[in-house]
Amino acid sequence: MERQDQYKKNRRRAMLQLLLLVGIIVIINVLLSSFFFRVDLTEEKRFSISEPTKTLLKEQEDILFIRVYLAGDLTPNLKRLQQATTEMLDQFKNYAGDNVQYDIFDPFSIPNEENQAEFIKQLEEKGILSVQFMESATDEASIKYIFPFISINYKDSEIAFPMIDRGTMPLPLNPDSDPSVSISLLEYNFTKAIRQITDADKPYVAFIAGHGELNRFELNDIAGSLNELYNVTQIDLEDDSTYEIPKEIKTIIVAKPLSEFSMEGKFIIDQYIMQGGNVLWLVDPVIADFDSLYSGKGQFMAIDRELNIMDMLLQYGARINTNIIQDKQCTHINVPVANGENFIMRPWPFNPILNNFNGDHPISKNVDAIEGKFVSTVDTIAVPGITKTILLTTSGLSRYLVAPARVNFNVVDTKFAPTDEQYNKPNQPVAVLLEGQFPSAFKSLKPTANRLHQMGFAYQDGKVIEKGTGSKQIMIGDGDLIKNFVDENGKPDMLGINYIERYIYGNKDFAMNCIEYLCDQNGLIATRAKEVKLRPLDEQKVGENRIQWQLVNMIAPLLVLYLFSGIYFFVRNRKYAA
Repeated sequence: MERQDQYKKNRRRAMLQLLLLVGIIVIINVLLSSFFFRVDLTEEKRFSISEPTKTLLKEQEDILFIRVYLAGDLTPNLKRLQQATTEMLDQFKNYAGDNVQYDIFDPFSIPNEENQAEFIKQLEEKGILSVQFMESATDEASIKYIFPFISINYKDSEIAFPMIDRGTMPLPLNPDSDPSVSISLLEYNFTKAIRQITDADKPYVAFIAGHGELNRFELNDIAGSLNELYNVTQIDLEDDSTYEIPKEIKTIIVAKPLSEFSMEGKFIIDQYIMQGGNVLWLVDPVIADFDSLYSGKGQFMAIDRELNIMDMLLQYGARINTNIIQDKQCTHINVPVANGENFIMRPWPFNPILNNFNGDHPISKNVDAIEGKFVSTVDTIAVPGITKTILLTTSGLSRYLVAPARVNFNVVDTKFAPTDEQYNKPNQPVAVLLEGQFPSAFKSLKPTANRLHQMGFAYQDGKVIEKGTGSKQIMIGDGDLIKNFVDENGKPDMLGINYIERYIYGNKDFAMNCIEYLCDQNGLIATRAKEVKLRPLDEQKVGENRIQWQLVNMIAPLLVLYLFSGIYFFVRNRKYAA
């Protein structure tokens, strides 16, 4: 009888302890439900968003409605991309609250075919296009269509962007299409779109004019993309009415000048930099043009182009050299054969394919290859307080010709093309980032600087500045990098497109990244450097130890179960033995 009473008492005590434990867990969950806390143990912080993104989300004043169109019966890799997107949007909601709402919608789920067709037509008008994907990498009959796009609605505005990175996920998609880079770029693409649709005060950027720079038709594509994020204007430094660059302009772009800069124009740029202004230099220091081959009967002499700015660039920490790169990794040109009736493709080493990027910097990370045209190397010079970062170099099989140099069409012939041994200048820098407090290029020209300042040039609210407050410059030895083709009727084409190669190179993405980095004040572009690493199993070790690990996976759980069961019964028997 006494034993039964003791048993009932212990049972009641155990029930009370269980109820108390459950109650404590419930209370803790209720209390913590209003707080968001997450520990990301991955090396690359895969499941974390950056501080600038958190700030951007917390500052939202109205609802951002986000619709993900990647839906339906997806392959495992596409499901991984969809899942990564929804996980990121769930994180967004934790910081933006109800101001971020989203859903996943499959346009092909609309039952009525007429309504479905009309809806898809509306999507296409917004730039949301269907793409092919194959459920099987070998069976062409398995081709289906999906919409790998995201749209964001904010107040009365809407913006859409693709989810896939075309460089690493070429069309048509298949089960082997790797979404890792696309996942890495998700946060950057989201923040860029959110900033674009919500930012009422766009930063200003300006193209410099007055020295034969690229015209508005040749800059049509890049200028159109810039207009989505910035207020774009033009400043003619050689105009008699130009005395300064307005301070509200975040970045100026010097795009392939052809003639000399005046001392006044140089002084205006210099003092703009001293005030914290940023510059993107795209310079061809050598006169070399493919069309000269026709007028020169298959050859021409490439000579120095006198621009009167190299002394400035040296003072800031870099030099764009008067040479021309030849690279074995290059694009092709059409060469006539059989009396000009037919053409064959031949490599043209003066048009290098540049894909040797700095993979650790947000400007150059996850960018597709760039097509260069008569590119020059860029050297760095030691300047105290200036940080230099090489963004892009040539391939391991490259060299350069120092101007004056003969450019001959016969290099398309294998008999006259450079050999691998002659490509003896590998990995030459062609794009360099400089950051810091730049010294004035007029520091050693004080009388000239004071005279120009007294004439009204540069800012009149103080003295001539000899050391900058801190800014950024990017120097690229290719003025054509942002030039789109213009046909004989004056119609601009897409930047980076090469019809011979049938490929769209990453010129625009790289140029946009450069400008965004120069204008970026809150660090949002740093999200481009995010990386999602795959850690596949070692197939050789898996094969060698397959049986061993199968046994471990089968026996280990049973051993653990028996161990804990034995401990439980031992404690129970000892407790109730009396």
